[in-house]
Amino acid sequence: MGEYVIGDIHGEIEALKTIINKINYDSTEDKLIFLGDYIDRGSDSYHVYRYIKKLDNGSNIFIRGNHEEMMIDAVLNKNNKGLWYHNGGRATERSFPNYSELEEAANFFDSLPYQYTDGNYIFVHAGIRPDLKLTEQSEHDLVWIRYKFLEAEAENFKEKRTIVAGHTPVAEVKFQGNKILMDTGAGKGGILSAINLKTKKVYTSAEKNPIASLLF
Repeated sequence: MGEYVIGDIHGEIEALKTIINKINYDSTEDKLIFLGDYIDRGSDSYHVYRYIKKLDNGSNIFIRGNHEEMMIDAVLNKNNKGLWYHNGGRATERSFPNYSELEEAANFFDSLPYQYTDGNYIFVHAGIRPDLKLTEQSEHDLVWIRYKFLEAEAENFKEKRTIVAGHTPVAEVKFQGNKILMDTGAGKGGILSAINLKTKKVYTSAEKNPIASLLF
């Protein structure tokens, strides 16, 4: 059985299909863990949504990201639509055939967890505060935190498990102490990446990352 973690997709359906093909995904044997940000910026968030819904077999894990949070707030709560649009929400809205399906997607995203743990790992969209245990983290930090998480040394974390996160774009998948960083810029001109959690083999939607020089 393979256990694969997939980074931020941001509406890039072809990149997602490429990754699924490259890992030779078998729904009867393999487990997928998605780190959120399925939507926004890329041109086909609708088909990404439909695709991951088909992968939702009760075994695969789908974590919510900050872009899902913005969509939920804009579509379901009728709040902060300008913030969502500023962060790629218009492209998402345009990709959906009607508003009813947009609301359906927002409700699906609103059902997703903020984090998932598996043995020695914590899977989360953005990261965690180093000074708090997982049970003490705020939902806001789990989907939005950046530098307090990225800049903290492993020995300063109360959590001793490895944190697997997306959110902050990196040139390539980074294994840094107690962190594995997975967002390689899909939807922003970059690529989509995945790892085999057991072997740490990295899979990418393209051989080179066109925006690598611009990223952390």
